[in-house]
Amino acid sequence: MPPTAANIGKALMRLDLAIRYSLLVLAAGALAVPLPAIAADGAVAAFVDRINATVAKAEPGDRKAIGAACATLVKQSFDIDAMAPTIAGEAWGRMDAGQRARYSRGLARRAAGDCASHGNEIAGNAVDLVGVRAGEGGDQLVAVKQSQGRGRTIIWQVHAGPGGALKAVDMTVDGRSIAASARSDAKAVLKRTRGNVIALLQSVGE
Repeated sequence: MPPTAANIGKALMRLDLAIRYSLLVLAAGALAVPLPAIAADGAVAAFVDRINATVAKAEPGDRKAIGAACATLVKQSFDIDAMAPTIAGEAWGRMDAGQRARYSRGLARRAAGDCASHGNEIAGNAVDLVGVRAGEGGDQLVAVKQSQGRGRTIIWQVHAGPGGALKAVDMTVDGRSIAASARSDAKAVLKRTRGNVIALLQSVGE
């Protein structure tokens, strides 16, 4: 029996659905493929070693040692000067040099304070390197895991800072990005004060 127009139409519809399903499967598979892992080099190892050397200096309960360790950790591990403009957003362009320096200083102090608030979990708790992946714009994502306590995994987003040593522009713990949180806080202050730069400085203790 020769095929009718209706049968031909149904066959073409089934073929179209099959092609669309195949494309969706291929697309889903492509999205599921993670970014390629990168072999940890000397710079990454040195970055992790600096973290461990710093946290080793403090013991749980020693608030003074924890505070000093956190201040050192922020100073040597974070590129605050690179983070500050992205956190402040458009307000950065309205700051003078002195205000920019004060804002960066305030962010560093705030980061050290946040670190100290979790001091007993950080003190003496060395981290082990889990892996390294490529990030955006040439950055690297360095995953480490705490060897004690809850054994949390921490993701450091790092790049080569001044002098070539790796410095972090973000750190994510339990799904919380400190850079994203700081940007959200800055936006809220600027929205509430109609873009007042002085209010933004005061929000970081300056």
